[in-house]
Amino acid sequence: MRCYRLLPVLLLLASAAYAAPYRNPDLGVSFELPAGWKVRPDSQGGIRVLPPQVEDRERSGVSVRLWRERLRGKEPMARLADSYRKPQGERESAGKVQLQRTTGRLVLEYREGEYVQNSLWIVRNHLRVVQQDGRNALLADCAANASEFHRYRKAFAALCLGATVLRGGKGA
Repeated sequence: MRCYRLLPVLLLLASAAYAAPYRNPDLGVSFELPAGWKVRPDSQGGIRVLPPQVEDRERSGVSVRLWRERLRGKEPMARLADSYRKPQGERESAGKVQLQRTTGRLVLEYREGEYVQNSLWIVRNHLRVVQQDGRNALLADCAANASEFHRYRKAFAALCLGATVLRGGKGA
């Protein structure tokens, strides 16, 4: 009987060991950082989140980047959603375009192809989340080679879907 009482506590401890809260006031973002993943500054002003093993970046093509952009024009989130509904260049039309107008959040899932060495064509899956913060937006892009994307789905959910805008942060 006592074991059943301890089970919720053990599950809570196990989930806490898996992820750690991460806050970046300069970028104005917080998210749960999966165990073993590391955050590094990006040369373009955002941050990169690196998986635990180099093999994940090389063989699987894992790439996670968060950054800020200024929104332009009238109804920028709706225009952005519409642009992903049709193919552009090497990008296919998005398989998922979910615009949540009340929260100012846009969730996109799409595939994009690119040539790599020896003229090999690689298709990459992207999970991109855009969160409006006044006239600015926080963008989170999680990508991996299409054949490996499913292996990182849980981490990508924590990083991109779980990213929230910090109110009053310098990035806002």
